[in-house]
Amino acid sequence: MSAMQLVDRIEKRRFVGREFLLWLWFESEIFEGTLSTKSHGEFALWVERQIALSLGKEEVTRIKGAYPAGTREAKEALLRGKMPDTAGLHLSWHDHQAGFIFKAEPMAISGLTLPTVLGGEDEEEAPPPEARPKGRRRKAEAEGDEGHEAFYERMRLTREVEEILEALYRDFLTLRLGAAWTDTVAPALSAWTDPEGEVDVDAYRAARDRALSTRKR
Repeated sequence: MSAMQLVDRIEKRRFVGREFLLWLWFESEIFEGTLSTKSHGEFALWVERQIALSLGKEEVTRIKGAYPAGTREAKEALLRGKMPDTAGLHLSWHDHQAGFIFKAEPMAISGLTLPTVLGGEDEEEAPPPEARPKGRRRKAEAEGDEGHEAFYERMRLTREVEEILEALYRDFLTLRLGAAWTDTVAPALSAWTDPEGEVDVDAYRAARDRALSTRKR
């Protein structure tokens, strides 16, 4: 495959990221912010702070606020055929909280905020180790150890965020590439966006869980 053919294949499949973000938004709303995967159990995920939807690059709807995805403007944008481009997501798992911007087409995250603080507040003003009294050197060494621990903790939490998103994406692909998309997900999405529609959440959950349970390893 040539480089141009590869680029062409990537461009033709960028819609997948938008559909994935739409599905996350849909499930987080009908399941009241509580999602789950087989490998992670239950966790909280919802859209917060901002969302942008577009129908082509020149017609973009940007909504900001505490719960932008729940506004009438967001649903009206969907009814006009717009799809989500980016969204602020909040993820809560175990005792951890994280917030980030999910960019649909490149399937990338940015602006990740984690509870762990990296480094000490006096790090830049501290004198060199050899100039410090012994007690202060021990204190500086302890602060250095804490800085390293904070760094590795931050990397661990970042990896956990990525793993949860990867697990959700595997579930999405299982549904998207199977009969469940046409039979279950698409009708539920249509009912969700329809102002007069109503999603049978229990029936949807049962059908999507059956579809996910048949996934080959």
